Amino acid sequence: MINAKPLAGLLVLDLSQGIAGPYCARLLGDHGARVLKVEPPGGDWMRELGPGPGATSASALYYNLGKESLVLDLKQARDLGRALALAARADVVIESSRPGAMAKLGLGFEAVRARNAAVIYLSISGFGRTGPRAGEPLTDTVAQAFSGYMSINRDRDGIPHKTGTTIIDAVTGLYAFQAVTLALWPGGAREARHLDVSLMGSAAAVLGPKVLEAAFLGRAPETINAPAGSYRTSDGWIAVTLVREKQFQALVRAIGEPDLARDPRFADFAERSRNLAPLQEIIAARLAERTTEDWVTRFTAAGVLASRINGFGDWLADPHVVASGTAPMVEVMAGTSLPVPRNPGQKAQDRPCPGIGEHTAAVLREFGLD
Repeated sequence: MINAKPLAGLLVLDLSQGIAGPYCARLLGDHGARVLKVEPPGGDWMRELGPGPGATSASALYYNLGKESLVLDLKQARDLGRALALAARADVVIESSRPGAMAKLGLGFEAVRARNAAVIYLSISGFGRTGPRAGEPLTDTVAQAFSGYMSINRDRDGIPHKTGTTIIDAVTGLYAFQAVTLALWPGGAREARHLDVSLMGSAAAVLGPKVLEAAFLGRAPETINAPAGSYRTSDGWIAVTLVREKQFQALVRAIGEPDLARDPRFADFAERSRNLAPLQEIIAARLAERTTEDWVTRFTAAGVLASRINGFGDWLADPHVVASGTAPMVEVMAGTSLPVPRNPGQKAQDRPCPGIGEHTAAVLREFGLD
């Protein structure tokens, strides 16, 4: 039987704010670790960024489920000493300040290692700890732009678009979780280690195939499955994609344009990529004639990959999502339950996000720091 809580017994001190660090800490908690989230007197700045119940944003709720929160003002000597004492007991310490900021404060890797010879100390930053831009901040949107991510995220308007969620932050949290768990395996840390995970590096890892392709071609990567994309129907939107040549033939037959399969401009994926604009115009005109449901039915029967472009309400109400328990109702804070997507392969989260400093007194008493 798979151990659902392989990190049980480990203590994580989460000094991070935002998304990437807190998400890594939450994932460690989901797998059994105890996570103490240290927040400044005003709370993690992510709590105020976006709507949510109880004046806590939905993002802050999601990325901090299952933690214990204590408020410490690290600029005050007494609270800094308390944080160092907790770090001395922790298996993992996570911070997401600019490189050098924690060391200047007196809570950097060397200061913690002096008290904890087996600590895994994770630093998450925008550009990493080395290089000429190491001290600069990097937000998710800027990371999408800097990495080249936005350059390949274009639709028929040709404009580079950002993804409408903090994808680079979230992926960085996943890579950080991977780095920490591998550092702990097998049997926990044997000596102190300082892990360096950055938004820049995480974006590059996700974009690896595109980076290789651009280097090989010496130019922008091609669209590999043209004319895949989003198209307006008579009553909504539909996404269509192809992975085999025969699916293009099936697509043009389904929309009533079989001659397109014999047009030399659209002979294969490469040619369609070079002549994408006129092809998309033809397809768009056809798809606008019928409803989304009609096209999904037709494409499914023809073996073409397509889906209605759902809103989150549509997705949550989908019978398959409901039946598979993909987003069960979870008490995200006292008295408030909302649908929370499960971590793939894991049981549903069942512990709420703490209020700011909710556990300060209890944790300090437990560790003899009151």
